[in-house]
Amino acid sequence: MADRYDSLLEALEEERKHEEAYFRKLSHAKTFKERISTGILWYPVSIDKMHYSIAEKVEIEMTPATPSASSDRNAFREGASAVFFINEDERIEIKGTISYANRKKVRIILNDDYIIKDHLIQHSNCGVELIYDDRPYRVMKDTLSKVKSAQEEHIIEIRDAVSKQQIDQRKLTDKPGLADRNLLNDSQVAAVEGCITAERIGIIHGPPGTGKTTTLVKLVEALARSEKKILVTAPSNNAVDLLARHISNKGIAVLRVGNVTRIGDNIAHLCLDEKVRNHKDWQHIKQVKIEAELAKKEAAKYKRKFGPQQKKDRYAFKKEARELRKWARELEHRLVDRIMEDSLVICTTLIGSAHPKIEGWKFDTVIIDEGSQALEAESWTAMLRGKRTIIAGDHQQLPPTVKSNEAIKMGLSETILDRLTDKISASYMLDTQYRMHGDILSFSNEQFYQGRLKSADFVRMRSLQDDDEIVTFIDTSGCGFEEERSIHHRSLANEGEYNILREHVLSIPHLLTPEVSIGIISPYSRQVSKIRQLISDDEVMRSLDIQVNSIDGFQGQEKDVIYISLVRSNDNSEIGFLKDYRRLNVALTRARFKLVIIGDMSTLGNDPMYMKLAEHVEKIGAYKSAWEYMLG
Repeated sequence: MADRYDSLLEALEEERKHEEAYFRKLSHAKTFKERISTGILWYPVSIDKMHYSIAEKVEIEMTPATPSASSDRNAFREGASAVFFINEDERIEIKGTISYANRKKVRIILNDDYIIKDHLIQHSNCGVELIYDDRPYRVMKDTLSKVKSAQEEHIIEIRDAVSKQQIDQRKLTDKPGLADRNLLNDSQVAAVEGCITAERIGIIHGPPGTGKTTTLVKLVEALARSEKKILVTAPSNNAVDLLARHISNKGIAVLRVGNVTRIGDNIAHLCLDEKVRNHKDWQHIKQVKIEAELAKKEAAKYKRKFGPQQKKDRYAFKKEARELRKWARELEHRLVDRIMEDSLVICTTLIGSAHPKIEGWKFDTVIIDEGSQALEAESWTAMLRGKRTIIAGDHQQLPPTVKSNEAIKMGLSETILDRLTDKISASYMLDTQYRMHGDILSFSNEQFYQGRLKSADFVRMRSLQDDDEIVTFIDTSGCGFEEERSIHHRSLANEGEYNILREHVLSIPHLLTPEVSIGIISPYSRQVSKIRQLISDDEVMRSLDIQVNSIDGFQGQEKDVIYISLVRSNDNSEIGFLKDYRRLNVALTRARFKLVIIGDMSTLGNDPMYMKLAEHVEKIGAYKSAWEYMLG
């Protein structure tokens, strides 16, 4: 048992060293231009907005001041650590966290505001750059060490279950069942009631569009009838915010704890900082802080030579400032404890479960959403806080991101869902999907879900204006659309595939309206950047409701119409990480009404999965040659 967690610790260290080396390599680039080309630096930038966000932190919104200030390769991600700096020669900088990022805009929330207060930002050249942050690794290492040495019975039982991939757990009989089954199908009811009675650990397997969020909210509603404290978590802030909002809308007392940089405005009222400031006792605490500051200023007036009385007065003011600050801290701590006590549900990210405000609390149940994207070490950070754990997700979709091949070989990317789904009795699959036409579902259902999924009646045959081509595969074989590898980036692009995609869109009149939402997704970031640029230069395509993103970036989203550009086209039949079929599964299950796949079967066809896909589309949909759109 200990050996397994020793191995995970080694794998985690391997991943940490890999990421540290990556950032060291990028940050040591000789010139600004080289660092900009890697996507970790924007310089110079234009400051578009600057304001105080929640928790009175300064948030700065910026865009590249010139085209050369940024590259197509944008490494900025929400939640990433970064520095905002001015005057590169002097390099006055302050750390912060990226709160929003897209190709043309970045927002950062600063840890301090002295740059603003001292007006240093005015009339200066400013920039933003990603930095290496090892805190998540420190948290996960500490977590694994605690799991390895745990003596508590419930932790040992869950640890053994994950390690042995089995558990003999009793059913709890003292938990009230569902009070309201409205809006739930039979599989959702079974999942909720089964997890309510699971003593130590339960699994909810939620394939695409099966109402996982609805199920989890109903589970929390049911647990709220008998439990005092519930911890709701996920690896991403977006998932946590979504659950927090839905649970709060049910009238349940929810507290959102974590880094304020990623708490959305629509749930700011659930944030700990906002609840503190909106509490009736806050004005008193604020007044004490003001008095402490005034006493400090009075003491600071005595700067040069002064007599015995002035020295005595200076000491008295300093003492008063210290005592007032201490009193304010005590009052604030008491208020925070009261707010924590009054909150039935605490929502935070998995790493956020190590927050000092949470660490001292014990929870009746820990719920983990997006379990398929959570490292085991991340999950344990939350699981250590509770008597039992319910994990929801889909292990047939994208796994957590692990960049070190060595760490992957050592098992770091294997999740608890991978190990336990269908291996324990308290494992429940949601079997009815509400997103997509039955033809869109069919291939993934056969290949990834053993045909166990079914479509709700209202989505099974729905289409856009009686469209009879629900799924289309456009084969670019023989068209000369070879993949292009960037000189500066490892990623790939294929402009020919976009040209065919554009012709296909223009050939269908009912797609040429902003009322139809279109998603264009690709496995390769370089193709995403190229398509975004081509659309921005195209008046017709620009007028449509089109979102372009990587498959990884599109997980959890859906659109009326999805186009997939597979990119790979070469003489060696190399398909790279298209071999990760979970990525293909995510791509195929984003569309509501229409799915169009564009790829070169002379390259892809040597892979059995892609050959099956082409044959499946030919049988149930429209298998076409790209020549049809080149000659028209």
